[in-house]
Amino acid sequence: MEINRALKRIRKKENIFFIIMGILSVLIPTLAYLANLKNTFVYVYIAIIEFLILIAILARINICTLKFKYYNSRFKIRQGLFLRESIILCDNVAIVHTNKDREELEIIIVTSSKFRNKKARPIVKGFLKRYPEVEREYNRLKKINEEQTYYFQIIRNGSLRKYIFLENIYTTCVKSAYTPAAIESIKIARGQINFNERG
Repeated sequence: MEINRALKRIRKKENIFFIIMGILSVLIPTLAYLANLKNTFVYVYIAIIEFLILIAILARINICTLKFKYYNSRFKIRQGLFLRESIILCDNVAIVHTNKDREELEIIIVTSSKFRNKKARPIVKGFLKRYPEVEREYNRLKKINEEQTYYFQIIRNGSLRKYIFLENIYTTCVKSAYTPAAIESIKIARGQINFNERG
């Protein structure tokens, strides 16, 4: 499936989900009122259902939210409703890797600085063991400059919008190394291959 068509489809699904949740949140208490129910337990139960609907809506928005802006050779990123913005300096991006695909895609960004980025964490052995492709590039960089400290950040929110962000990274972070998995995801973002051809 071509990425732009996939994005339109996912937006349509999101809109349907929000419409259904909105209808349920109005319909359930309205029906209870029209039925002239007097049982307190029923209204407590309805209140719980309304709360769960609200949680489901917020959770869906949180998962689908990825906002980014490029300016002065840096990205300002916000993923999710409740996470703070982070800054990624393009010149400091050393490695870009992807894990999984489609809506579950993870973008792993390794940088040589954590400038104004509280989400960036120092690379540890457990991280490298989890991502062997990153480990190969990391070891290559360490041979060049053993004293350099590297940090990583993982972009998980944003659904298929992560592919758009990945393509933006590729066109602006020109000094970075891209793992084979990242290259495959970039090809999807550019419409060169579709989801069904990957793997």
